Amino acid sequence: MRIFILIFLSVASLNSIGQVKNDSLVSFISSRIDSLPNGFAISIAVINNDECNYIGLIKENDQIIVKDLKDSLFEIGSLTKVFTSTLLAYEVVNNQLKLTQPINKDFPFKFNDKIKLNYKNLANHTSGLYRLPSNILPLLLKNQDNPYKEYSYELFDHYLQKELQLSQSEIGKYSYSNLGAGLLAYGLSKRRGKTFEFLLNEHVFNQYNMSNTEFDNNTSFHGINEVGENAENWQFDALKGAGGLISSTSDLSKFVVAQFDTSNCTLALTRKVTHAISDNMSIGLGWHIIPQKKSDLKYWHNGGTGGFTSSVSFRVTNQTGVIVLSNISALHKQSFIIDELCFELLDMQK
Repeated sequence: MRIFILIFLSVASLNSIGQVKNDSLVSFISSRIDSLPNGFAISIAVINNDECNYIGLIKENDQIIVKDLKDSLFEIGSLTKVFTSTLLAYEVVNNQLKLTQPINKDFPFKFNDKIKLNYKNLANHTSGLYRLPSNILPLLLKNQDNPYKEYSYELFDHYLQKELQLSQSEIGKYSYSNLGAGLLAYGLSKRRGKTFEFLLNEHVFNQYNMSNTEFDNNTSFHGINEVGENAENWQFDALKGAGGLISSTSDLSKFVVAQFDTSNCTLALTRKVTHAISDNMSIGLGWHIIPQKKSDLKYWHNGGTGGFTSSVSFRVTNQTGVIVLSNISALHKQSFIIDELCFELLDMQK
């Protein structure tokens, strides 16, 4: 079915070079998302130096309509891990802890089997932890539409003390773990005696004027699940450091622009390579790094929940970045378009 793009422009803006470029981007993005279901919304920020170009599109009645969505709120899923690692980097830069320091020291109990874990290995997914704690499985079966909602700190404490195990074959290797990111956030909270939310606000969100990034907020749109129906918003308790944040492109663009300030030691630390995953990818603290060339590193992370998919990528060398937030499930067969769009738009900025 043919897609019509409805764009409302003033006569003056039609004559501007910037508008021509923006129209070209709108057309390109529209062609990439035209097969997605009605109700689909996408908010994009394209960044050059400190200049941000925002593009918002909604599909209604088989038409793609341009709207201002820069302040619209989306679940960002695992992009939360970048902020969890940024809080860790803040602690390290301010001489509060060392990356290789055992996290066990910040808990009032011993971990099962006397297992020891350090902060760096949790942040770069090389700890050997499984993807999820074993005692969350009954909750996943009970409520697949909101799987993390009832995983409490009481259950987390029980797991750490009684059920914690490592995958021996994965220790020291990259093995993506929501459990590890959740534990990282929990440890930072424990050592400070303050909630993870409070620490993020105090040391990250307030620092970069990100006033609309938080947990347990309402999204601006219903999520769309894997079969194209409305999805329930995901809520997080004890594992919120792995994927619980809600944000907007306007907020996230401030964070990306801040990455271009190479004198910012905290953000620079998150981008420092800590582990080589393969010849084509490394990881810092949170950020994945593509490729391993000092002259042109691309930093990237994505996120997905039952109703939303997001992707952020940027280069410090030429100070360009792209943020893509959408309300399509990570389990939807076409969710791959979000990462592809992010990389395609970033490469256009060269």
